[in-house]
Amino acid sequence: MKDTRLWVVGGGLAVTAWLLILSLFPPHPPAVAAEGVPVVRYFCRESGATFDLPLAAGPLDNPETGRPTLVPAVYDARRKRWKPGPPLEVMYRMGLLQQQAAE
Repeated sequence: MKDTRLWVVGGGLAVTAWLLILSLFPPHPPAVAAEGVPVVRYFCRESGATFDLPLAAGPLDNPETGRPTLVPAVYDARRKRWKPGPPLEVMYRMGLLQQQAAE
């Protein structure tokens, strides 16, 4: 009788530990909602074309050429055209982009 209770308690502890580990360390990270990522206009340094793409760090690959030539764009109201903008960190400091609050 004593051995059966020991196995039941051991099995219960093992199941509890397994469930606790799965809840604390999920096998896959939670998915990020696509609507939470802002869309930004990017400027191609080579062709001068603009693209509306989700915000990402660093130069992006141009969908037409495949080369990393896309940088965030800013609108030049005096010349009435888009031009390459400063790096994202500078745009955040200038208030051109709003950082998303972590949920």
